[in-house]
Amino acid sequence: MRRAAVIASGVVILAWGSALVSAGTRLRSVLPPPKTETAVARPQAPAPVVERRRVRAISPGQFVSPIDGPGEALERIAPRPPLGGEDEEKVKVVLLQRPWSGAAGLLAARGRSVRLAGVMPTAVGRRCPSGSGAPWPCGVVARTQQRMLIRNRTVACEQNGADEKAVLVTVCRVGGTDIGGWLVRNGWAEAEPGSVLAELTSTARREQRGIFGDDPRDGLNSRP
Repeated sequence: MRRAAVIASGVVILAWGSALVSAGTRLRSVLPPPKTETAVARPQAPAPVVERRRVRAISPGQFVSPIDGPGEALERIAPRPPLGGEDEEKVKVVLLQRPWSGAAGLLAARGRSVRLAGVMPTAVGRRCPSGSGAPWPCGVVARTQQRMLIRNRTVACEQNGADEKAVLVTVCRVGGTDIGGWLVRNGWAEAEPGSVLAELTSTARREQRGIFGDDPRDGLNSRP
């Protein structure tokens, strides 16, 4: 009995094995064959075409204008005169770095002394009368006003050819403001006789500005 069962099991196993073998054969017949890579030849560049012909010789003398007909003669004109006139000379400038104010109308910097042109410097020790009768130190106040105008800035002075002199008498500006004109206009210095600033002195005296008026510090001290 047992022997018959073993034989039957072996027959079943053989049948399954035959079935798997036949299925594998059919599957291989259905699948497409594997692709094989084929080498592709690169196209070769065409050989250059060489034209065999004579080349015309070129020399600079053979170049001509593309415009037909004879060329017109060029006319040379005279250069234009300078914008500021033929006699105008460039003004040289001397820069005074943070100059010291010795008095209203006087400047000094690094051994160079300058007196403002057309201005009579106001002496530091000058005292001016006031409406109350007591004189006030107008010379000291005038120097202070000049110092406040400059405020340790660089002053540009015109060099008018008198550079070899000990004191340079010229026009000086700070921030575009003529220092001498500003002093005379506000009454902190008087203009020299015959100077172009003389009219400013007359106006300052008439309007009692600067040294021609009262001590400006009185108004400041009376404020609450």
